[in-house]
Amino acid sequence: MSQENVAIVRRAWEAFVRRDNDTALALYDPEIEIDLRDENVGTRAYYGIEGVQRYFRDLMSAFGDMTSEVEEWIDAGDQVVAMVRSYGRGRRSGVPVDMLEAHVWTVREGKLRRLQTFATKAEALEAAGLSE
Repeated sequence: MSQENVAIVRRAWEAFVRRDNDTALALYDPEIEIDLRDENVGTRAYYGIEGVQRYFRDLMSAFGDMTSEVEEWIDAGDQVVAMVRSYGRGRRSGVPVDMLEAHVWTVREGKLRRLQTFATKAEALEAAGLSE
C-alpha cells in the first residue's frame, strides 16, 4: 500500500506543477489539513479544499516566479516524505529564493489527508517515524 501512497502524492504533485487544479484537488480528502511550520512566522494551517485553494493563492501571491521540484521521495507507509527544492523571486522584494524543505504527506483511503512542512529532512523523517 505504501508505494501506492507515493504514487498518489506524486500524481497530486505533478498535477500541481501542470496547474491542473481539478486533478490535484480530486486527490485531496475534503478534511485535508495543511500545517506549515516556518521559523520566521510560526505555524500556519489551512483546512479543507477551500484551505488548499487559499494556500496555493497565498503561495503564488508571495512569489512572482516560482519553480519547485521534488529531489527525493521517501516511502514511510501511510506517510510520504518529499524533499522539495523551490526556486523563485519574492513578488514584492525581488529577492531570489532557493530553498530545500521537507514535506510529510499523510495518505488515508487513497486521499491526501495532511501535509506538514519541515525545515530539515531529519525533522520530517522523525515526524514520519523514520530516522536518517
